[in-house]
Amino acid sequence: MLAALEHAGPRSIDGSQDEKRHWSERLANACAVAIADELRDSPLSNKKILPASLVGGTEPLTPLGAGTSKRIDVTVADPVLGLELGFSLKGLNFRDGRSGNFDKNLTGRLYELGDEVRMVHEHLPHAFMAAVFFLPLDSTHDKTDRAQSSFAHTVIKLRERTGRLDAALAAHAPRCDSAWVGLYTVGDEAQGFPPGFVRFFNVGSAPPRRGRPRVEMTLSLTDMVAAVVGAATFTSNVEYSDPEAE
Repeated sequence: MLAALEHAGPRSIDGSQDEKRHWSERLANACAVAIADELRDSPLSNKKILPASLVGGTEPLTPLGAGTSKRIDVTVADPVLGLELGFSLKGLNFRDGRSGNFDKNLTGRLYELGDEVRMVHEHLPHAFMAAVFFLPLDSTHDKTDRAQSSFAHTVIKLRERTGRLDAALAAHAPRCDSAWVGLYTVGDEAQGFPPGFVRFFNVGSAPPRRGRPRVEMTLSLTDMVAAVVGAATFTSNVEYSDPEAE
């Protein structure tokens, strides 16, 4: 995460919207490479995993079939089956200038995510799609004491768009198969954290209304990727019982 922050460059909280957008894009590109590197050390290492590096370009154009392609931040593909696992990365990296909250653009990010996941699942119903929303640690303490933090709000809203009962259900096509919120430090937190710490929170867990989630409820980058790979490759075993004696 520290390398991703360094790649993104100086973080100006008073910059223009374009400056903030470009900063967020650089951060997401570097985080995509970090996740892809973890996947290359996973049981899926024999697959084609992109992006290969920041030099080689990020957000690869992934063919979905029927002449349709989609840019997905991180992909794991099989030469025969096509896309098997994808990560979509979103960021709420800056406070709103008026309210001071981090979740002003949350609805728009969720619509973007839903459209992306729907397109993938309509063409490849069995592709496993994971979402990761990155938020600065201060998002756990914004807003008033009576309101839920931007972090809690993001977890709850993202949970509502996660989990498919059946890959054949068209109504569930826009839903992610797994979703996480990555809380990271930039170095200017009141608690005095250095930049580059990051922990990932599964949206299936209950977040605190305000404040940081307990450390034991979060995972490192390596463990988060391992959890997603485990879920994506899970197969249930059929078990049989002994019959009644004749």
